[in-house]
Amino acid sequence: MNERLDYNKIKEYLGTLASSCSEIDDFVGYNEQELHDLLSSKYGISGKLLTIFKYEGALNGNDQRTLAGRVIHFGILESISKVDDYTLEASTIADCERVGFKVLSRIAYDSKRPDSKWLYKNFDQNTVEFNEIRLKSNLGLVGMEFSLTLKTKQPLTIDVNDWSDIDSL
Repeated sequence: MNERLDYNKIKEYLGTLASSCSEIDDFVGYNEQELHDLLSSKYGISGKLLTIFKYEGALNGNDQRTLAGRVIHFGILESISKVDDYTLEASTIADCERVGFKVLSRIAYDSKRPDSKWLYKNFDQNTVEFNEIRLKSNLGLVGMEFSLTLKTKQPLTIDVNDWSDIDSL
């Protein structure tokens, strides 16, 4: 199995967490149109939704060891019935925060298991940040966004078969 981390592995992993968590009802990867389609569908969202908001990264290290810091932003969202009910809004945001910490706790747990492959020893709780979400719309979508950084090996190696202008290394 390829141990390198990429967007699809993150999406699959978070989707698995969403389907395994008894308090999360749906999952959407990082695709604004997919999220819009779900929100505007006949049924919309009912319950809590885990969605990826952003996936980004940066390289650091040296010639011997290059690391890629993947920053993953995910949110736990819920639609409230009355957009002007500020007490309900606040309690829903707090509940989404609680569930988001369950997801973070699971990521921390999985990162300590050697069989977790690319996640093993790559989660640093010191990189976690979180912010409230209040999407201004008739959907009354509120919740909590979390970001975390995973640092994984990212070798910068060349395969000569990929390049027509390189014969050998």
